[in-house]
Amino acid sequence: MAVDTRDCELLDALLDELDIKARQQHVGERSSEYWVCQRRFPRHPFRTVCKVRFLNPGSFTIAELPGRTRNLSRNGLGLIVRRVFELGDPIEVEVQPPNRAPVYMAGLIRFCRYAGRGYHEIGLQLKVASPEPVISRQPSVSPELIQWLRGREDLDQRAESA
Repeated sequence: MAVDTRDCELLDALLDELDIKARQQHVGERSSEYWVCQRRFPRHPFRTVCKVRFLNPGSFTIAELPGRTRNLSRNGLGLIVRRVFELGDPIEVEVQPPNRAPVYMAGLIRFCRYAGRGYHEIGLQLKVASPEPVISRQPSVSPELIQWLRGREDLDQRAESA
């Protein structure tokens, strides 16, 4: 499931459009077509091909699809993929930086919106990063791991409200 050169060019053009719309919002220009999410930490451009792994609906087996990262913040990752995700869905993203070992990041979907050209932009709240797979280390994911990810979300929300 690799992203070919044509897809990379298409995704780069789409990401450029999203970046322009986001900059317009931040300098005060009005645009009713694009919603800008509010983050506690600044975003940093981070574009690379990635693999997105997630649970098949109704099971604990892992599915995989190609994606493209958009940006990275202290506790989040923006991605473009050809799939709709539900809020709170746990996913794992594998990124292969040039000349470095792969990095695995896992977390929960915070938003999912249509970005254009058949792609959806998703925001991932990062829970863990590792040099080893987090969710996909086994052919099937245990319910305990998913509960662990979601349980951490509950702890994070309680800490923020205190």
